[in-house]
Amino acid sequence: MIEIIPSILVKTREELLEKITAVEPYAERAHLDIADGIFVPSMTILGLEELEGLDTNLKIGVHLMVSKPENHIGHWLETLSDKFIFHIEATSRAQEVIDAVKEADKSIGIALNPQTPVSKIEQFIDQVDFVHFMSVEPGFYGGKFIDAVIEKIKDFHFLYPDKPIEVDGGITPETAPKLTEVGATMLVAGSYIWESKDIAKAINNIRQQINI
Repeated sequence: MIEIIPSILVKTREELLEKITAVEPYAERAHLDIADGIFVPSMTILGLEELEGLDTNLKIGVHLMVSKPENHIGHWLETLSDKFIFHIEATSRAQEVIDAVKEADKSIGIALNPQTPVSKIEQFIDQVDFVHFMSVEPGFYGGKFIDAVIEKIKDFHFLYPDKPIEVDGGITPETAPKLTEVGATMLVAGSYIWESKDIAKAINNIRQQINI
């Protein structure tokens, strides 16, 4: 089954609680974006303190859009989050990050920015639980969907047909079926959901287009 995952990119704990409350009735999981203002120009909540004591039925995945994730991952593994994504472009110590998450028995994905070739992660593909393709430039809501990523995913899926694929950015009822047709199994949606006046309807609009 294709999973539709609302993304949360916020600057305060209050915003975090508001968005979690808003999507909790309609999703099983949320995708929390953490940006440090270094790897990407935007900056979000730091996240660690904000997740402490968080009362939610949602599973929380954390997308670390941060420089040198190996310096942060140990702290994140102590949170309620069960899934982590880091960027190959942000570290020269990817193996260290992967090993730490796997040792904690949590899910690990490796992310590729739109212009980064799959060859950059070839040595790690068999070790990660999924590969995370950015279909917009990372760091902000509302980025323009980059069509070239569709072919990139198609080629990856041909080479690695059993590896789960997550796609993040520009997910709408129009783009979602193009992505699932080439192998995407998880779709991270932000702007389309949050700009809608009806979150349930927005999520359902995407679901209807991919027939789930």
